[in-house]
Amino acid sequence: MRLVPAPHLSMEQLAAAYNEARVDYIVPMPLTVNRLRHYINIYDVDLARSCAAVERIGNQEKILGLGMLGVRTGRGWITRLGVLPSGRRRGIGRSIMEHLLRGAAECAVSVTWLDVIKGNTPAHELFLNLGFIETRELIVARRPPDYQAQSARTGRGHVHNVRTYNREGALALLEQRRGRPSWLNEIESFRKAGDLSAISLATTQGGRGWVAFQVSLLRLTRIVVEVIVGDPAGVCAALLHTLHSYYPTQDAISENVPADDPVWPGYLQAGYIESFRRIEMVREI
Repeated sequence: MRLVPAPHLSMEQLAAAYNEARVDYIVPMPLTVNRLRHYINIYDVDLARSCAAVERIGNQEKILGLGMLGVRTGRGWITRLGVLPSGRRRGIGRSIMEHLLRGAAECAVSVTWLDVIKGNTPAHELFLNLGFIETRELIVARRPPDYQAQSARTGRGHVHNVRTYNREGALALLEQRRGRPSWLNEIESFRKAGDLSAISLATTQGGRGWVAFQVSLLRLTRIVVEVIVGDPAGVCAALLHTLHSYYPTQDAISENVPADDPVWPGYLQAGYIESFRRIEMVREI
């Protein structure tokens, strides 16, 4: 087995290997080639320091695992780590992780982040053994379309000063966040994510806040809620009800809402369902 820099392989090979590695995972999350290219660009993946574990069998080489390293100023992020079933219990995951951590050190980052799906015990234990420390749990939530029972209660009589924003306005709002976003939701990710929108409003109870999001034909994604003043859950619910009154037929997904964020109950009030949780972890260098 040898570790090969990711650029030595095609996007088709990397996407196929990742999908095979995740086929029996709790949450498979399959990748197409286009989605992989999009992912690499948005999340600042350094392909030169990303790698795949390759084994020669006869005249052919087979990918046994892969991992990717994102790099931003002063920090790194390990992502898309996966080992194919045929390569497990051979130390391949550890070898890939050690390679990625060396790459992070070469980039002079002071801290490296990652997240692992809650319930993926082998990966979780590997990261703990490599010195990563748990920081928080992050929720991935979905809301089905046509949730009319809740959307009908948007409460146009309970909200006012509703304002919509284009991409530039949405980015300006996102730059004002007070909490620490995960790598997926950092401002660097949103700047490369394409078109964005936002809605701000006030409630008759004195609350104020905004929700940023991205719209596609079938889905709302990149949903971020920020409550400026007022009851976090109540203002969050008002924002989401208003959002879905504009887009009643779209499925919706919000990724990496901190489980201890006081806005989370507002998601539940607006009809969101918890899909799964990630455990965020960090390692200082």
